[in-house]
Amino acid sequence: MEQISRRRFLDEMVAVTRERRATTHLYVMLRDGGGIGVQWEQPGLDDLREFRVVDPDGPVCPHCLIIETVVALAPVLPLDMLRTARAKVQYERILRAGMLPAPAFARQSTSPEVTWLADCHGATGDPHTDADCAEHAAVVTPMVTDPLDVDSGTVLPRALGELTDATDVRKRLQLARDWRDTAAEVARRSRWAETTWGFLRSSGVLGVPAAGVPGVVYALAPGAPADDRPFAERYATTVRALSGQTTLVYADPVCLVPDPVPGSQRMPSFAGAVDVATGQPVRTLRLPSPRRPLSRLGRGILLLFEARHAMLIRHVKRPPDWESEAALHAFEFGLLEELGGAGYTSAVAACLEALRREGDLLARPQKVLDRRRRKALAQVFGDIDDEELHLWASVAYRNAIMQMLGSQAAFAEHLRRQAS
Repeated sequence: MEQISRRRFLDEMVAVTRERRATTHLYVMLRDGGGIGVQWEQPGLDDLREFRVVDPDGPVCPHCLIIETVVALAPVLPLDMLRTARAKVQYERILRAGMLPAPAFARQSTSPEVTWLADCHGATGDPHTDADCAEHAAVVTPMVTDPLDVDSGTVLPRALGELTDATDVRKRLQLARDWRDTAAEVARRSRWAETTWGFLRSSGVLGVPAAGVPGVVYALAPGAPADDRPFAERYATTVRALSGQTTLVYADPVCLVPDPVPGSQRMPSFAGAVDVATGQPVRTLRLPSPRRPLSRLGRGILLLFEARHAMLIRHVKRPPDWESEAALHAFEFGLLEELGGAGYTSAVAACLEALRREGDLLARPQKVLDRRRRKALAQVFGDIDDEELHLWASVAYRNAIMQMLGSQAAFAEHLRRQAS
């Protein structure tokens, strides 16, 4: 591992990136112990270099340096202002999840006028070192064995006790753990899921909805301070605190809100809410208890999709970000390409062939797959019904649309037009 000064490191990142014009992907990866790996990927050639950055006047915070590196690379790639600013938010979100962040960049076009795509992956490991600055050393999620490890048998907080009882909480915990287990099963098989699973695993706390008060939950987190205020007082205090604020930021945890009552809803969903336990806006993942459950693989993919959705959203009532929406779909496509093998990719290929033949969006995309392809797609998930098969066929169709359009940016524009 090469030892280098901060200034020389930044100069070298800019110079090498400018020199390697054929680069299609670039990764800046935090390593255990504070080292930094940088990989430039070109067709048929990967160049990985490892650095340890040390200045004469003291150790360099690797987190500050990586964020500074992204800013220095922005005009070289090029990277637009929105992606540059979002890189810091994504980096610190993964740092907060206790993982090693790795900003990742991908070329959309060979034209130097077209900006690069940006994301941030996460790897397993300890992201903190003695060199961390005060700001980044503080970005530490308290070490909890399991955010769902709460004792439903003890006396509930007064406000929560007014909403439900210990038996109901126990059922909700069981359902939340079962849903989360499906995501863990997918994550064990997929490199695409690692970052999102880390976020869900470290941030997902139980949320109990307030019946009759839409958009309000009580988050039951391990180690929460005791508070014997009634629900009405907590709710009134929260409303007063949030009223009049022009920019509201969601709290870091995400509430898993299971519904133990069997119903027709089969898929998890993302929604914003207010948590009266903390008095803050909170992202929620609503977890149904369907009469006809989806396959476990399907449930895991859908929960990770919605968890990824929650990761991408930080502000309440923000305008649609179609690039983020396209990236969310690309995440789902990547999971299915990796886990579904030929059963899934042949369905995408059939849809792509039909799109090119028709020259436009298909009037009846559900009719594209023949019996052999439908059977192959179904076998990816096991014993599934026609409704679930149609769900995954529709994902394959969307994947084919993005392939036909040729880039994630073009797919984002397609989503924007479809919504208008």
